[in-house]
Amino acid sequence: MDSKIIGEFIKKQRTVKNLTQKQLAEKLGVTDKAISRWETGKGVPDVSLLIPLSNALEVSVHEILLGEKIEEEQKIEKYEETIVNTLTTNKKQISSLHKIIYALFVAVEVVAIYGFTIGADPADAMGLLLGPAFIVTPLVSLLLGLTNISFKLKAIFPWIVLISFFPSNYLYWSEDQAFEVGIMYGLAHLIFSYVFIIAGTGIVKLIKVVIYNIKEKRK
Repeated sequence: MDSKIIGEFIKKQRTVKNLTQKQLAEKLGVTDKAISRWETGKGVPDVSLLIPLSNALEVSVHEILLGEKIEEEQKIEKYEETIVNTLTTNKKQISSLHKIIYALFVAVEVVAIYGFTIGADPADAMGLLLGPAFIVTPLVSLLLGLTNISFKLKAIFPWIVLISFFPSNYLYWSEDQAFEVGIMYGLAHLIFSYVFIIAGTGIVKLIKVVIYNIKEKRK
C-alpha cells in the first residue's frame, strides 16, 4: 500500500462526488484535518473507516487500498496483487520489528556483561563472572527464545554473548588470566544461552500444541 497513491485516489473521488474535506469528514465522524492527512499521503484511514469511506465515495475498499478504479475484468488480478503487496508490506514490517527487538536483547546482554565488569569488586571475582552467566544471560536468552524471531538469529545470539564476554575480561584480569577466564566462562555463557533459547522456543511450541489440541477437542 502506498499512502500517497491512496491519498490521491481519495481526493480524486471526493472531488468527483463534489464533497469538501469537511463534508467527507462529517460523514465519517473525523476531522477535516484527518482527511487532509490522508489526501497528502501523511497517513491512511483506520481500518474501521474503510467501509464507511468506500460507501461515502461509492468505491470498493479494494479500490481505496489499491488507489485506483478497477475494471470488472481486472478485479481478480487486482485482488491478487493487493493481497501480495499487503503480505509483502506486513512481512517487511514484522522483519524490521524483529530486528529492533533483537538489537535490544543484544544491547541488554552486552550492557549487563560490561556493567558487572566495570562495577565489580576485586574481591568478588566469582560474582563478577557468574553474575551475568547465572542471572542475565539465562533470562535474556529465555525471553529471546519466547519471541517469534527467526531461529537463525536466535542461534547467533550466544556467539554474540561469547564475543562480548572476552573483551570485558581484559578490563578486570591480567592478559594471561583474561584469556583463560574468557575460555572457561565464555563457553559457560555460550552453553547457558543456547540452553535457555532452546527452552524458550520449546515452551512456545508446547503452548501451541496444547492450544491446538484444545481447539481440536472442542470441534
